[in-house]
Amino acid sequence: MLTSDIDVDRSIVTFRNEDGKTELTISTAPLSTVEATPAAHLIPPPDAKAETALKQTAEIITSLTNTNSYIHIDFPDVISICASAAIRIIRFNAGDDPSKAFSDALAAQGINPSCCDRALINIGAPANIGLAKVTSLVTIVQEAVQDDALIICGLALDPQQKDTEITVILAKPEGETAAHEN
Repeated sequence: MLTSDIDVDRSIVTFRNEDGKTELTISTAPLSTVEATPAAHLIPPPDAKAETALKQTAEIITSLTNTNSYIHIDFPDVISICASAAIRIIRFNAGDDPSKAFSDALAAQGINPSCCDRALINIGAPANIGLAKVTSLVTIVQEAVQDDALIICGLALDPQQKDTEITVILAKPEGETAAHEN
């Protein structure tokens, strides 16, 4: 089981495995100020405090990796997307028009996904979701990022869930952070 510890003073969240070994450090400060590796630079949403963004990131990543999913995302998947990268985390409800919902979520955070070379997509859906719907949701993100982007997908099915919620982590190498913004 994955755990997370937030150090507000240093603006970092540290993820540890069951043995207590640090697996990943995510910071709202540039990677050059983070001593641990692997590490990622979290770019918080506009008007979000660093502490709030770190708490949300800890909750999201822990829930993605600790969930008993149909197609499971494990922590090495998270590391392969996030390590040495500037990351943005987007959550949206698929609703009637998932493409618009994704575009709106990107616009709200000022993200240009076409410069992202990695994406982690997790779909939380009712148990009766069809493969065509899952494929179309992944395609929405796939078409927005670079053509050769590394994309890792997960699917969590819940018979009690009524809506389909998508979590996307978009990543770009840290040195190209400026291009990550609109």
